[in-house]
Amino acid sequence: MNKKISLGLSISITIIAVTLAVVVTYTAAMNTFDSRMSSVTERQNMYDLLSELDLKVRMSYYKELRNDAVSNSIAKGYVDGLGDPYSGFLTSEQYKQKVDLEAGYDFGLGIDIARNSDGLILVNRVDSNSPANSAGVKKGDVITSVGGKSVSSTGYDSSVAALSEASPKASFAVKRNGRSYNFNVTKSTYSVMSIERKVIGDDTGYIRISEFNDKTYDQFNSAVNSLKKSQITGLIIDLRDNKGGSYDAACEILDSLLPAGNLMLTKAKDGEETVMYTSDTRDLKMPMCILINSNTIGAGELFAGAFADFGRADLVGTATFGRHSVQELFPLSNGTAVELTTKTWTTASSSALEGGKIAPHFEVKLTDYQYENRFLLSDGEDPQLQTAIERIESKKTATPAAPAVSDSDAE
Repeated sequence: MNKKISLGLSISITIIAVTLAVVVTYTAAMNTFDSRMSSVTERQNMYDLLSELDLKVRMSYYKELRNDAVSNSIAKGYVDGLGDPYSGFLTSEQYKQKVDLEAGYDFGLGIDIARNSDGLILVNRVDSNSPANSAGVKKGDVITSVGGKSVSSTGYDSSVAALSEASPKASFAVKRNGRSYNFNVTKSTYSVMSIERKVIGDDTGYIRISEFNDKTYDQFNSAVNSLKKSQITGLIIDLRDNKGGSYDAACEILDSLLPAGNLMLTKAKDGEETVMYTSDTRDLKMPMCILINSNTIGAGELFAGAFADFGRADLVGTATFGRHSVQELFPLSNGTAVELTTKTWTTASSSALEGGKIAPHFEVKLTDYQYENRFLLSDGEDPQLQTAIERIESKKTATPAAPAVSDSDAE
């Protein structure tokens, strides 16, 4: 039964409600005002400090100021003060190089290098489109001297710096199978080949993705189509030492391989979560494995994590790097730019995420020797690859009713 409320009580309730609304609104407004005033005060203090510093330097420093260099250093220091290793200030030259890299172009020799156990420079990879490849440099070459100075006497870091700074030509000597070879290579811009492919055994496809850029999707598609013509019945995707790169490119490839569902979710500063990428119903239905290691970074981690979420591949190797953030480039008025971390990301269920890293279903570690020479190992010498091949073969022979491998099935 409904009860009647007197007019006076009704008016009183209305007044109280309005009063509460005003108080809440006023409190919120004051909090916002205080926050903004605090921010304004902090900014003003920062500007005052810079002005005071600038005045002292201009009055007392014994040389003329290089204003562009000082401005860039101030900007760099500001961004460094964020304490974020993935945010940074870029000079105009660095900004152009970053844009080119995202587009799939690089400038230089086109080699990936590392220090070997003798302290010399080991060539781990030579891009197939690069000046170094055209000159005849090969994977596994050991650079023994740069610019006529031996790496042993100059030191690894100094030799790498000399190799990097040499322009337009880099002269160096390598040792290969006991013989020495001299190279004089002109650096140039080249189109990065981020995909390598081959057939292992009779019918297992292998694709290595070294990074994700604007050209990776087309290169990956071409590789898959070529492998399909070879009648492959399983696929291994190698993300070990993947440098990361474009999340767009990674998700574009995932969309072509995985069934419908969410691929990447992001969280912004205000806590708002957004589904950034989804996949459609295209689905590559064959046994697959993903190889990962501690140098699998960013977009490579997302790629592996998404496969784990969908239960479409075993992850083999060691835990990834642990970079779950998204960076964006913001051009500045003087031609420079700032790269800022703007969001964090997760996959739909983060099923493979452990301690901020993507964990393998099947952990396989390399010995120190194998790790140092991991780019030079044959298929039979690579225990991580061999485990992936075994997992693929076990899936090929499984009956259709066999359950998909999950985290709990890991050995």
